Amino acid sequence: MKQQNQWLLLMSTSIVSFMSTIDASIVNIAVPKMSRDLHVPNNQAEWVVSVYLVSICVLLIFFGRLSDQIGRVRIFQTGTLIFVTGSLFCGLSLNLPMILGARLLQALGASMTMATNFGIITDIFPPHRHGIALGVNSSFVQVGNIAGPGIGGLILTWLNWHYIFYINVPIGIIAYLLGHHFFPRTPRSTRKIQVDVPGFSTYAGAVISFFVMIFWGQMIGFGDWRILSLLVVTIGLFAAFFVIEQRVAAPLINLKIFHNLGFTFGILSAMLVYACGYFNNVIMPFYLQDRLLLSSAIAGLILMAVPLLNIFSAPTGGYIADHIGAEKVSFYALFIFLIPEVIFLSIQPSWSIWWLIIGLALFGTANGAFQNNPMIMGNASPEFQGIAGSIAALGRNFGMTIGLSLATSLLYFGISRQAGRRVTTYPDAHPDWFVAGMHFAYRFALGMIILAIILLAVVLYRRAAKEKRVM
Repeated sequence: MKQQNQWLLLMSTSIVSFMSTIDASIVNIAVPKMSRDLHVPNNQAEWVVSVYLVSICVLLIFFGRLSDQIGRVRIFQTGTLIFVTGSLFCGLSLNLPMILGARLLQALGASMTMATNFGIITDIFPPHRHGIALGVNSSFVQVGNIAGPGIGGLILTWLNWHYIFYINVPIGIIAYLLGHHFFPRTPRSTRKIQVDVPGFSTYAGAVISFFVMIFWGQMIGFGDWRILSLLVVTIGLFAAFFVIEQRVAAPLINLKIFHNLGFTFGILSAMLVYACGYFNNVIMPFYLQDRLLLSSAIAGLILMAVPLLNIFSAPTGGYIADHIGAEKVSFYALFIFLIPEVIFLSIQPSWSIWWLIIGLALFGTANGAFQNNPMIMGNASPEFQGIAGSIAALGRNFGMTIGLSLATSLLYFGISRQAGRRVTTYPDAHPDWFVAGMHFAYRFALGMIILAIILLAVVLYRRAAKEKRVM
């Protein structure tokens, strides 16, 4: 394939990656307006966010396995069209059931594209360029993950929330046409499609049970017997899933992929980083608009510091990863994360706004330099590239969803601790309580980064020890 066509296809897959990822976070800032326009409580409007994320987590592994059987490009292109259609229906929605149905359609398309984009890129580019190619794609994915509140704030300054979804339609059509023209034509597979129904059923049940437990627990408390019962159900279903996968002839996930410590710890460290990114998505819009009393436009511009720096650092990190290894680059990037996390858990409203901008810029730099995709895909053998890509995307979405839940729960727990009573909304009469809750939440974010550092330190130590034995 011509080098020019490789980069055009990379842009096509990356644009779709950006859209499907940003739609997980861009809605957060629009929830209050959607709540008013759709005449539903704020907690019900939040379903528009959670339904999308949970559905993707349920479907990702299925489409990763299916793409290994019938072709990644076919799944990716079909998913792009479904995602665009879902986006159009989201924009046209006039009530909560309509938009939830449209979000399910969006999630179906997004899961098809997320499950296949990494595998497509590693197929298109030669191995010595995987780092830079996946780094470029990673910049789109990570910008999509963290730019939602900023871009959403800018759109809502001049337009209504429907345009958050409408904007996907022309961009998605262009990306589809690019792919249709340049993707290599592959013959239809004549292999019989094998679907691991028992494995998928137990996996889907476990994921749904897990997220119902997380979201419901935020409302009624995690010590409630119903939440503890869901925890037992979740553990039981995951245990059943692992037993099934070891016994069926064509498992949904070949568990041998996790025997590679670099792959497993790469997934876990990526989940931790994405979870930390969601702390910014959840907490920073409140801090900027409700505590500092900035407009949506100004708040959006300040939050854009993260994606702007991310755009430059991700391909740079990918280029360096091609020379020294993705694990080393990611390990060094994690130390950069420590600086903004310390700023966020210390900052006061009396501080200059530049401290916040510097913290967000450093977060964006570290987020881009963290080479999770090359690290994960590089540790998966060729026969696992399809499922590895979907597991990487699953780890990202799990991290985002867990980050959403953790950030919200820790924020309000910190506020409640300061107030001496349970608080579940922004404390308008006591804005300093919010700052205390924010600091409390970011202490845990700092802890997650430290845990990620330990995981990658183990990987690098074991690799160095192995190379020393070979020598």
